[in-house]
Formats: sequence, C-alpha cells, structure tokens
Amino acid sequence: MPVRHGATRDTILDAAEQLFSERGFEGISTRDIVKAAGVNLGAINYHFGTKERLGVEVYVRCLARVNRNRIARLDALEAAGGGRELSLAQVVEAFVRPAMADEKEPVSSGSNLMRLACRCFQEPNPELRKFIEEQFTEVALRFHSVILKVVPDLPAGELFWRMNFLIGALNRGQEIWLRFDRMPRPQGIDPVKPDFEGLIQRLVLFATAGLSAKCPIVG
Repeated sequence: MPVRHGATRDTILDAAEQLFSERGFEGISTRDIVKAAGVNLGAINYHFGTKERLGVEVYVRCLARVNRNRIARLDALEAAGGGRELSLAQVVEAFVRPAMADEKEPVSSGSNLMRLACRCFQEPNPELRKFIEEQFTEVALRFHSVILKVVPDLPAGELFWRMNFLIGALNRGQEIWLRFDRMPRPQGIDPVKPDFEGLIQRLVLFATAGLSAKCPIVG
C-alpha cells in the first residue's frame, strides 16, 4: 500500500522534532533527518522546500500544542470557577505546566516537548525566532487579560516585563532540570534535583511571587 503524502509529511516532522529536541536546529543536517525519517531527500524538498522551512514548522507545531493546552486549561479553570475569581497560582500553573510535557508523555528524563520548548528561544536562526515569537501573541494577550483581573493594581506595562521574566525563568528552569547532573554548583551547596512535579511547583511559586510583587517606585 502506498504511503499517503500526509503520513510522509508527519513522519518527517516527527523525526525532525526528535532530532531538534536533542541537538537543536543548527546541530543536525538534512541528511540526519532523511535517515531518521526513512525517506529520501526529495520528500523533504517536496513537503517543505528547505530545512529552514521544516524547522519553522516543527517549532510552530510544538508551540501550537503548548498554547492550545494553555488556553484549554484556562478555559477549564474559568468554567469550573463559575464566575469566581481565579487564584494567581492557578493562572500561572495553566501557563507553565503545558510547556513541560504532553499529557500522556513520560517525563522521567525530560520529554521531547520540554526539550524542544527549552530550545525555542536559544535558536540563532532569525526566521525561526520570528515565527516562535509570533506564536506567543494570542496566548500572551489571553493570559495578560486574566492576570490583570487577578492582580488589578499591576499596570499593564509592568506585566509586560514580568511575563517576559516568567518565560525566561521557565526556559532556564527547564534547561537546568534537563542538564542538572552537568550543571556547575556553588561551593558548599549541594542542591537536590526535584521530581517533575516539584519543578513545576517551584516555578509556579517563584512566578506567582514575582507577578504579585509591589511595583518598583523608580522608573
């Protein structure tokens, strides 16, 4: 039975996602993707044209899953709340948790999604960075609106900075967790690697405190 075009396309995307999550966009070649996907070079050219275009689609597909899950969690919280105000911790967790792993994916050593999400803002390719940043526009507007209701004294301009700090903390937290055994430690400090749930809760506590902190007096 011939392989459907859609199936071949998904096979290439899946293989590229696995490789990108392990070594990043710049760390792999088109030949690596062809070998992992079990297809010929013509299939990549036919479906994507270039490695750069394939890279964009891999990252956009990943972030689209993350952001759909974020919005779905926020919708579910609001529906369950029946009009009651959500807690800031609930809102932050709805933003953080989907970036860690797909619902059914094992996370004992870090999921593909988590590794890929961690690499998103580290990619040097300008086209990739542009598309990645655009993916956050809709979800950022939705979360901004909810957070400003939960923290009404927080100016919208200040929330812009704090949400970017949150994204930075999330990205760095993922990186440290994934590379924990290879990370340098300050002398005399022996940190313990939290389990997956412990990592999420630490990030939620940190971000909740930062988002709700009193605004600085200086400009």
